[in-house]
This record gives sequence, C-alpha cells and structure tokens, in this order.
Amino acid sequence: MRSTYKPAFRLLLSIAFCVAVCGQAAGQAFDKGEFAARRARLLERVGADLAVVFAAEPHVHAVKFRQSPDFFYLTGIEDPGAVLLLVGKTKQAYVFTAKRSPVDVMVGGPGLLERAGAAEVYGVTQALPLEALAATLAASARDARKVYLPLTAPDSLQMAREETASHEKDMAAHPLLQGYTPPWKQAAARVREMLPGLEQADVNPLLDQLRWVKTPYEIERLRRSGRIGAEGVRAAIRGTRPGMYEYELEAAAHFVMARAGARGHAFTPIVASGPNTVTWHYERNDRRMEAGDVVLMDYGADYDYYTSDITRTWPVSGAFTPEQEKMYRCILEARDAIIAAIKPGVTIRRLQDVSEAVYKHGFHQQFLELGRYVGHHVGLSVHDVGTEATDQPFRPGVVFNVEPLIEFRARQIHMRLEDTILVTEAGAENLTAGVPADVQAVYALIKQRAVGVD
Repeated sequence: MRSTYKPAFRLLLSIAFCVAVCGQAAGQAFDKGEFAARRARLLERVGADLAVVFAAEPHVHAVKFRQSPDFFYLTGIEDPGAVLLLVGKTKQAYVFTAKRSPVDVMVGGPGLLERAGAAEVYGVTQALPLEALAATLAASARDARKVYLPLTAPDSLQMAREETASHEKDMAAHPLLQGYTPPWKQAAARVREMLPGLEQADVNPLLDQLRWVKTPYEIERLRRSGRIGAEGVRAAIRGTRPGMYEYELEAAAHFVMARAGARGHAFTPIVASGPNTVTWHYERNDRRMEAGDVVLMDYGADYDYYTSDITRTWPVSGAFTPEQEKMYRCILEARDAIIAAIKPGVTIRRLQDVSEAVYKHGFHQQFLELGRYVGHHVGLSVHDVGTEATDQPFRPGVVFNVEPLIEFRARQIHMRLEDTILVTEAGAENLTAGVPADVQAVYALIKQRAVGVD
C-alpha cells in the first residue's frame, strides 16, 4: 500500500510512532547480562584478537524478520544488516547498523540508532552507524594478529549451516546465476580488505561450541517453546476425521500457537496424509484426507527465538490398521528407548545402537537403509549447531531431537515420532511431552472435539 501523506505530516507521524515504539521497547526487560556473558565466553576464545559477526539481511518473504542465530545469540539485537565487532584486548563490543530516515521509521519502526540509550539497554560498548565500521576496525586491529570471521555458511531458522551451504551451491550452479556470491561471503571479503595485515580464522566453530550447550536462560525458553508446540499438535489431533483437509489440522495448531505468544513457526509446517507422508518436507498441506490414511504432522513453535520440533503420526479414521499399528509401535518403542538412554556422557552412536536393538525385532532393514538416523540438535535453529559426530559425549544443557522413523516408499507410507529432549544432570527431560504418543491416548485425543467446532 502506498502512502499519500505529505512530507511534513510524515515526519510528525514518524516521531509519534518512534516515541510509542521506543517507550514500549524500554518497558520490556532485556537480560543484557545473559548476552554479555555469551560475548565474554567468545572473547575468551578470541584472546587478544578480533571477531566480526554479521546480522541477517532483510527478509523478502511475507514473514516476520528473524535475526541470524549467531548475531542474535551474541547481542539480542534485531536490526537487519548490522555488524558486531568484538575487540579481544579491550573486551569491547561495537554494533554497527544503518541509520533510518524518518520515513523508514514510520514504515518499519525505529532501528538501534534511533532508540535512546540503546547501547546501554543491550549492554554493548557503542552503537554506531555503518559508516564508522572501517575506521573502528582499523583502530582496533593495531594490537591484533588475527580476525575471526564467518568463513563458512551461516545457519537460519530452519536450515543448518551445511543446508545453507548446499543451497548456496545450488544457486551458484544455476545457469542464470553463475558467479553468485552470498552476502555473507561478500561481507567477509570486504572485512579482509579492510584488515589486510591480519590472519583470518573461522568464527563459526567457536560459536558452535558455545551454542551447543544451552544456558538456564535458553532452557527456560526452550521449555516454553516445547509446551506451545505440543499444545498446537494436540489441537491438530483433536477431532481428526476422513474428509478433512490437511490444512485444517495446520490451522488448528497455528491458532493455539499464536494465541500462546509464539513468534511464529519453527519451520514450515508439514501435514502429510496418505501418499504424501513419503515426502519428508511436504508443505502443500492441501490434500483431503481419506479413511484408512495415516497423517503425519511435523510442527514446532518459535518462542523468543528458541524452537521446538514435534512429529506425531495418527490414524485419520481413529484407529490404526493392524499393519499400521505394528509399524507405529516399533517407532514408539524406539523413541522411548532412546529417551531413556539419554544422559550426560551418552553419544549419538550409543543412541543409534539402542534404537537398532528395537528395530531388530522388526523393520531392521528399513532402519539401516535410513542410515541409522535417530535425530538432530535443536535451539535457535530447528537444525541447530552442535557436533554431529557420533562419538561426542552429550553434556547437561544439550538439546537433541529424538526422531525414529520407518518408511516404505514403494508402498507410500512413512511414519515417525519426534520429541525435543533436554539433557539434564539426572538424565533427560522431554520438552514436548505435552502431546501424547501412546496408542490409546492418541485414540482418545482424536475423539475429542476439534478446535473451532461448537
């Protein structure tokens, strides 16, 4: 929608809007100590050198802007296109961002530089315009030998670093986009030009080590995200019946999730029924479900930048066929065995062995064909950073998604269960236990009245 306001009236509106938004932001509690502690842990690893981390670019999609997980992890600041500079010798943290014109403020709200006292609120040394980046980098580099930069791909809400790298490789291979260079690579190259005398190192492995183990602050948000996601899936299961459309289940879950205060989805919701179940990242969600189908829902919430990831599979007609139930009970037993085995010191390899012991009673070949897969890490990204090495011992604070599955592609059937699990000192905590997986409990939930039905 285009505005036809005259410039003077635009300016008055923008000032009023800025006052309202800034006042609201100032009234919200921001735990600057949490983010300062994260920066301090990274600075310990950087030593007397520099670290530079980039924010996400503005979104072009019809979704809320979501900051780069790495940048948000260190700052809590949501300005797109910003740059963070950490100076090892002085322990200072500078954030550089674009100035916004009065019209920009009116349309999109104030940025960091338009908020009074923003540096103090976020606990950074200074908030500066992007034009000051080059001079500040040069002055900070005098006593440094190395600059830590993103030299490998970033992650995002629903893409792990390696998934981003694969996507960028596909982009560069497009016959019309040959020579394509993603923005983060362009930014890193420009910083290297500004600091020609410094050795470069990749900052991402350092961030991965930090982000892998969650703090109590993060765990609190992950618990809330898990509860919200679980309530959404519960709502989707209720009242399922033949003749409904997949998107009706998505709508029920979305209503509950949004009402509970989530920022949005942790990833594009998957509601796959019948033959659609064998498409792992099916997104159309527009098929009319039929009697005898199973429906698989892979869903999660994004609460204050922390994600949950839940999958439930259930019978559209209210009860599994004997063959479907056999498959379902196998993945249910595997899920329970994996969760029971999770504790500090356990490895992914051990969880694979525990799961395989269950599959040996049936569907063992399918387990092997799927690479002995048991799950992935979860956090700021739904495919979160953290070691995927099968022999790396878990630690308290690690969050791992348990995801046993069975698939027969030729028969067009795929079943899986998925829960977000926190590793605790005592063992494991299922953050998404609020939605049942037990067969009879699922049947009982299906019989309940659907959301929105009088």
